[in-house]
Amino acid sequence: MLTLRRARAHAVVVILIFAAVYAVGVLGRGGLVDGFGHVIGGDLLTPRMAAKIVLDGRGAELYDFSLQTAYEQAAVEPERLPGLNPFIWPPFVALFYAPWAFVPQGPAFILWTACSLACLVVALFVMARVAPLSGRHWPSTVLLSLSFYPVLEGLMAGSNSLCSLPIFALMYRALRAGNDTAAGALLGLQLYRPQLAVAPLIVFAAKRRWRILAGTAGAGAVWVLLSTLCIGRWAILDWLALGPALNRMIFEPGMPYALLSSVSALFLLPLGPQHLGAGMAAGALASVGLLAVLLTLWAGPWDARADGFALRFAALLVASPLVGQYLLLHDLAILILAAVLLVECSLREGASVPARVRVVLAVLWLACLVGPPIITRLVRLPLVPLAVLLLGWVVLDTWRAAQTRA
Repeated sequence: MLTLRRARAHAVVVILIFAAVYAVGVLGRGGLVDGFGHVIGGDLLTPRMAAKIVLDGRGAELYDFSLQTAYEQAAVEPERLPGLNPFIWPPFVALFYAPWAFVPQGPAFILWTACSLACLVVALFVMARVAPLSGRHWPSTVLLSLSFYPVLEGLMAGSNSLCSLPIFALMYRALRAGNDTAAGALLGLQLYRPQLAVAPLIVFAAKRRWRILAGTAGAGAVWVLLSTLCIGRWAILDWLALGPALNRMIFEPGMPYALLSSVSALFLLPLGPQHLGAGMAAGALASVGLLAVLLTLWAGPWDARADGFALRFAALLVASPLVGQYLLLHDLAILILAAVLLVECSLREGASVPARVRVVLAVLWLACLVGPPIITRLVRLPLVPLAVLLLGWVVLDTWRAAQTRA
């Protein structure tokens, strides 16, 4: 039986193994390229170089991939850049990284890792306050979260994905407290990774939560203004124009297609680049279907203080990375918050977490761990989105059971 004690033991083993493997890669490095041929902190280097492009007065060329390649190559000299990790985020993200552009990659990566860990701890601390039953196991939650491969992958890559955790945790707390405008402003912060904001915006628009939408719009207006004034008049339009190019880049050499984690991966990976259009269309239809199910779950009166609101928000957290495009494994880190809310609701109904909840969370944990290597070495079977869908089904079923009892 999967107990909390055994889960902690498994978590420690995984963390130690990944720490050892990562240490081997770093010790065998040549400059900024590790022993496995990857740029150390590559997801941090990319926005740092984007910020340097802006600071050099070349913001109008921010999305010129040849220019990005030149800057990244210069940063890893004398080693050769393994491949371009393109900057495809909204232009204002480059402004956020401007201070990091003045710090060498090594120290910047260490500081960024500390900030990312702080984001995780803060998010779990906030959740412990709003979900007190699961919060009693806060140390175990931190340990299990650190062993969740999307978190490990995000830390190793220097990704900014963990910044989403405190944003969504604080958003949930604000919604529970009735502070819709603050929740909307927090959602506006999430526009740095806008794919994760799509599902919340659709739900809040359907629920006519105008103050939430106003808060998000206000934050978005600030981002647009900063992008226009500090980067270029057409910066936002240049970023939007990347959409068609991103579709074609999915299966380009060096692109981590094995880490694709949205529902579209269920079609893109098996169909391959030969049927890219069909895969994208099928993924879009599946995303619309998931949004329809999500809106059904959110139907009825808005009551942020009701017990069922936690499961509704958990479903929103599960659906957000599934319906978002171009999201990778580390973007699933927000599922930690969904798991906390699911466990909280389960503990309200009994003294322990039901076996099916524990099994599904274990399946998700394992799928994220073994899914990518299976795709790259054996068969293009997208285990990760299937496991996320399974988690969504358990959240939905738990919500239905709670509604029946009510």
